[in-house]
Amino acid sequence: MPKTHSIHAFMFPFRWDYIPYDSNFLGQNIPKESISYSERTRLRDFDRVFEKGKTLKRTIFNIEKKREKYNEYTYFHAFARKALYDIGSANMDKQAVLYYELNGKEEDYYQIEVLNRATYSLKLTSVCLHVYNTGVGVLTFNLENNAYKNPEDILHINEFGRRMYPQYMYGAEGIVATKGTFLANKISGKIAGIVFNEDFSQYSTENIQTESTFLAPDFIKKFFGYKKKNEKEDEKEGDEQVSFVFRKKHEKKGKIRISLVTDDRMFVMCYYKNAILSNSMANKQQVRDAFEYELNTSWYAFLFGDKNKNDITIKNDNMQIEHIKKHTYARWVDHYEKSNHHYNSSLFGMTRDSFVCLGDWDLLQIHMQTMYYQMSVLCLVQRASVLRFEYEVSNIAQVLDSAGDINSRIKDLYKNYIEFINKIYFREITSQIQGIEMYNQFQEVMNLEKEVTSLDGEIQELHTYVSMDEQGKLSKIATWFLPAGAVIGLMGISASILASNMKLGAPLDWNVLGWIGIAVCFSGLMAFTISKLINSKFLK
Repeated sequence: MPKTHSIHAFMFPFRWDYIPYDSNFLGQNIPKESISYSERTRLRDFDRVFEKGKTLKRTIFNIEKKREKYNEYTYFHAFARKALYDIGSANMDKQAVLYYELNGKEEDYYQIEVLNRATYSLKLTSVCLHVYNTGVGVLTFNLENNAYKNPEDILHINEFGRRMYPQYMYGAEGIVATKGTFLANKISGKIAGIVFNEDFSQYSTENIQTESTFLAPDFIKKFFGYKKKNEKEDEKEGDEQVSFVFRKKHEKKGKIRISLVTDDRMFVMCYYKNAILSNSMANKQQVRDAFEYELNTSWYAFLFGDKNKNDITIKNDNMQIEHIKKHTYARWVDHYEKSNHHYNSSLFGMTRDSFVCLGDWDLLQIHMQTMYYQMSVLCLVQRASVLRFEYEVSNIAQVLDSAGDINSRIKDLYKNYIEFINKIYFREITSQIQGIEMYNQFQEVMNLEKEVTSLDGEIQELHTYVSMDEQGKLSKIATWFLPAGAVIGLMGISASILASNMKLGAPLDWNVLGWIGIAVCFSGLMAFTISKLINSKFLK
């Protein structure tokens, strides 16, 4: 069996919306944003639509006497497992997550062609899909590198292998300029009969539109059921052939819209097996000084996804040191094995779009593929969910004064947000001390606590708006019915007095009628005064 030099996982986070109605439902123009949050994010709808494509298969989590699965499952708190594992509940909508998987064979591959440099062919071991009831998901490509061991190769694989579209297009060269710096010239591969080949040529045509600058690459679209490379070619097959769409103009009843939630990069997980490089950092004085400069640049490039350690994307030494300290988990960097008389260092690092590990310990690869993989997915889903809720809050805030039942939409969003806080966003996910420290650091570098606090305030404001609106309606009802009730009460009293003073066939007592008239006038004046008081004082 060939030696594994590194493993890589490229994770594509996305937002998904099920379209339950046509845009002209009942003669009305109904964009998906005006449909309630719950109707667009039911897991049973996603499962039904996804099954049509017959790409990845839903996989229920079972330990099945496998030690790695047992170790992974018991690593997490019981409440956290419900957000990580598809347990196959009878009621799909009661779950937080659905999980789909496609396992590769020895000949399956993921190939990255870098313009004027090299072509990297890695083993594509599996493609996984995690779908959450917050309306987000993560599509993951799991890769093994058995051919390239130099640090420069690892940097190139991570940098070019995770790009989904051009970060920019410059001058007359257009996309060629991007391919010379960030974007791969081509990404191709195959797994279990699914073949993909993306050269990003669609960005050289008129396909780009303001309503959708993200043209999903072939290596993503194929796993959502597309048969052709280009979206225009898929349109020729007929709309019914495509269940997932990536543009607003293609949204139709029964389809699911996939939208981007981050930038042009997929999140990357990487374990690089290099004892020489990791052990060279096992020096306490260097750790205190945030490593000697040359080693510092190597680790910074690996941690932040730069393609060249000699040209890292930071040109301030003090800021570079601060960033390394903030994003590095160095608990095991000085690990010394007395029995073998040598260092066996391990170094972890995490950013908003990466989680990397450098070392040479047999269990590191297993941990990166199990516990730390799940931790990365969870943190990525938490961040994507926060961005999703921000998107929903923004949409509602723009139409607060429009017609429609805006209050019910806000209440529905608030209910889903509470479920997210209780079922997916956790302060702690494991009792293992290293796991606690790494998860806390992950939360910090992703700024999740601050983002959730800010989002909580925004949603609370919407909920307050609903409460004030409903109180205003009740006050209006009181404005009209309280005076009316007072008038009716006084008139009832007057009628009673009149009846008691009248005798059958006897003439009316004009004194009594006069008092009744005075009472009616007084009640009207009182009703008018009460209305004014309510409007001027209580409503304010």
